[in-house]
Amino acid sequence: MKLKVKDGKVQFIMATGDDFVRNEMSVNAANSIIEKGKVTKSTRFEGYPICVDEKFYFAAPVTKRKSKRMTSSEVEPQEVSTEE
Repeated sequence: MKLKVKDGKVQFIMATGDDFVRNEMSVNAANSIIEKGKVTKSTRFEGYPICVDEKFYFAAPVTKRKSKRMTSSEVEPQEVSTEE
């Protein structure tokens, strides 16, 4: 998963006891934390899907998969053989 980077910084949320703090850090510092810790996917904070050691939550682009609905205009007709 890619980090959401703006001006060389990454937004993050950090657990501090019973509270959470939102701030930003350099991309290098974030990559260092990610490399050294246990990375899991999180849905705890919207827009922060990367969780490291259940302490740091990093911002990343969230992509939602769209299910493609089939409509009659999208179905191509197939020829059916009538020979026996």
